[in-house]
Amino acid sequence: MPKKRSTYHHGDLRTAMIEAADGIIAEGGIEAFSLRAAAQRAGVSPGAPAHHFGSAKGLLTEVALLAFERLDRYIEEVEDRDDVVANVRALSLAFVAFALDHPGHFRLMFRNDLVNRDDPRFPAMASKPGRRLGFAVAAYRGNSHVDLKRFEDAADMLCDMATLQGLAHLVLEEKAAHFFRKATSRQFVKKELPKVLERLYPDRKVAISGEKTTLAKSDAR
Repeated sequence: MPKKRSTYHHGDLRTAMIEAADGIIAEGGIEAFSLRAAAQRAGVSPGAPAHHFGSAKGLLTEVALLAFERLDRYIEEVEDRDDVVANVRALSLAFVAFALDHPGHFRLMFRNDLVNRDDPRFPAMASKPGRRLGFAVAAYRGNSHVDLKRFEDAADMLCDMATLQGLAHLVLEEKAAHFFRKATSRQFVKKELPKVLERLYPDRKVAISGEKTTLAKSDAR
């Protein structure tokens, strides 16, 4: 458990506040967060967070960006395989595992009311882990060129991401485990989720023209 900071180095207050907010959400979720709690944890005055971040949303945006970086590391740790079936299963498992390991952050990342998606850094950082996962699902479908201006591609991507998001939230709420009589979500993810993903993405022969799945340049963000 991160320790409370009693002092901070000159010029490092911004980092101290981000670390404090990050630690609060890691330990207690969004419900435990407040600007006052973050200031107390960082060892600064109650008015310091507002001065540097403008509002709670400004500080939480920084934490959300860190969370997307962590999710990206989970995704990047999955070996890129030529087998599109094994690939999509492994990446989906990594996505749900991240949610289980970082529940507070996972819930924060997709809260438009708490995160400033107009931050210029947000589009690239938020989309990076999702792009690889989304392309893996598209490759499984046999789609080697995703163009989100096409209704069919956009609809497929939306439905696939909704399925994985919903599965992750069911795991966090301890509801997925109930279907398999497991005591905890962690037991479910370890024992049952790989087999669930085999049913979600059953073995199939996929013929994909071209090389790797790509996104039409006009839709890159």
